[in-house]
Amino acid sequence: MERRWRENAKVGLPPTRGGPTSTSSAQPRSRYRELIEKQTAGTGLAPEIAEAVMGVESGYNAGAIGGVGEIGLMQVLPSTARMLGFTGTNAELAVPETNIRYGVTYLAQAWRLARGDLCTAVMKYRAGHGETRFSHLSVSYCLAVRSRLMARGFQVTGSVPVATFGEPARGGGGGGGCKRRCLAGLGGPNINYVNLNARLSALVVQVRGGK
Repeated sequence: MERRWRENAKVGLPPTRGGPTSTSSAQPRSRYRELIEKQTAGTGLAPEIAEAVMGVESGYNAGAIGGVGEIGLMQVLPSTARMLGFTGTNAELAVPETNIRYGVTYLAQAWRLARGDLCTAVMKYRAGHGETRFSHLSVSYCLAVRSRLMARGFQVTGSVPVATFGEPARGGGGGGGCKRRCLAGLGGPNINYVNLNARLSALVVQVRGGK
């Protein structure tokens, strides 16, 4: 899903109720982390993965609105939330507690369907649970999530798949929730995935060794 984020006021999203559940971006990330830990408990999904997905999806901006109507921190589509039982308004879906609840629920389901494979799980979160193929955007999305996890010292396993359809992300475009950041520093669209996986494995070893 191509993301072209805008603030609530610019797209006419009704303001949320005030108080601690406001979608204000001033709400500290530590609070988001607490909410993620609460929602991932017992799901088998590491909270670090959900937090990395949040960072790629919205940059921790609770007021983010996607190009096709994705809402909030986890960029949840209203239709997806309704499928999971949500009955509120778009403004209510933007509230961090609610947005994280439904976003993590959908991501945890993707994690189980992927049998714990990181790239497959985040691909299914991005493209839908029924998708089995990797587009160039889904590969770029996984690279962005992996990068965030490794930067935090999280043990990343699995390899990066090769895209089988779609167009490589280029300088003028963006999508998949990560825009140009996905391929930044990775050699552009013509990536050697064998070399990349070797580099990622080496980075994991360095992180584990505290180097």
